[in-house]
Amino acid sequence: MRLKIEDASRILVLDPIHGAEVIADALKELGKEVDIFNPYREPTFRGDLDYDLVIAPVHLNPNFEIMKQVLNAHIQLINHHEAVKELVSLNNPFSGLHVIEITGTVKKTTTCELIYQLLRGMEKNIILHTSSGTRYKSADGGEIKLPRLSGTPANVLKVMLLARDMDLNPEIAIFEISLGLTGSCDVGVITSLEDDYKIAGATKTASAAKIASIKNCSDGIVVHPGLSLSSVVHDNSNSNSYGDRGENLWIEEVRAVFNKLKTIDGKIISGSLNFAPFKWRIGSDYYRSCLEAALCAVLSLGIAPEELNTREITAVAGRMKVEELKGRILIDNSNSGTKLKFISGLVDAASHLHPYHSEREQRQKQMKKKMILIIGEDSPYVCEGINVDELKEVVEMANERSDFKEIIIVGDRFRAEAEFEGVPVSFASDLDTALNNAVEATGEGDVIISSVKTWR
Repeated sequence: MRLKIEDASRILVLDPIHGAEVIADALKELGKEVDIFNPYREPTFRGDLDYDLVIAPVHLNPNFEIMKQVLNAHIQLINHHEAVKELVSLNNPFSGLHVIEITGTVKKTTTCELIYQLLRGMEKNIILHTSSGTRYKSADGGEIKLPRLSGTPANVLKVMLLARDMDLNPEIAIFEISLGLTGSCDVGVITSLEDDYKIAGATKTASAAKIASIKNCSDGIVVHPGLSLSSVVHDNSNSNSYGDRGENLWIEEVRAVFNKLKTIDGKIISGSLNFAPFKWRIGSDYYRSCLEAALCAVLSLGIAPEELNTREITAVAGRMKVEELKGRILIDNSNSGTKLKFISGLVDAASHLHPYHSEREQRQKQMKKKMILIIGEDSPYVCEGINVDELKEVVEMANERSDFKEIIIVGDRFRAEAEFEGVPVSFASDLDTALNNAVEATGEGDVIISSVKTWR
């Protein structure tokens, strides 16, 4: 049987870069004796590993010497997600609060934002935490920005501490969490398992970590994209699927159809919801799947479907958003999670999207519009920086297409690390400069695709 935090006396928490200090502070409030260790700076732990419990992030490389030491010493090991769930249970920061957690390989922030938009019209105090920022909406509609924090699971605790210190009283909390669900929620959402990647020193995949985290949600409802969860969820009968006909919620042309959807208060709802009132400005599959997940999560809270018909949904800044920039069409997908592999989808979107004109006008403009691609990275603080070789491949792909008249690369390091002979490439030190240069090089009706790794 696994040792619980409440039964441990001495605890070692690994990785202060990703929330160890927050977890340690919560443990100290419980009277535990706690130490913190940074495995990136000091691989080998010097001293006696005289601990009852070690807490490490799910992404930590098991080949680190400290991990080998812990295993050899037969010390109980749990991950940050599991620790956060236990600490929430012991410290009870969610009293009287409905909590939604969102994880996934991609589309986490967008889904969080759509859930927030769907709930925003309610007379409720709502706190939203994503990698793009944290903000609080009061019941009267006022909004307050909180300090920006990453999506590491420990920041679930940090956000609630900030809310307490600011005398905020949220009734609904929406948390974006990296690499899995803590299970400290009424509704847990997995947005996707596509565009998978390796973690923990390439010993496992991000999708595997997310699926494994579902076991943390034994007391809540899990919203997922049609996953087969029988080997993971066990006796959890509250799992809701979305996306596939025959599941609890699916998409049928312009309707969301839900059949026997179970809510957190135990009610069962059935019916359909028309997409028409949402007044979309962009109808790509990217947003469609995010809305499926968001609707299922909101409906699972027990909110009546008819209440959602009055909500307006808009695209999220930096997430496949089509907007106007000084008369140009900007397809904005510059964010902390963007990947070069998304470029093809952006190019396809640019080939036919134009939200400001009729179909006839679109066809006319398509024949003469100019396209500029902006790629690269704008911040040294984003995880998984851009790979130079992959960047070169994308540049070559873009150069082979007749659509692009110019490619702007953001990031000074690429000037020295990459060579682009015979390709119309220019460089910019940051995203704002690149956008200004793109505007100067284009005319009204031309298209700018922005897909830069940046923290925004």
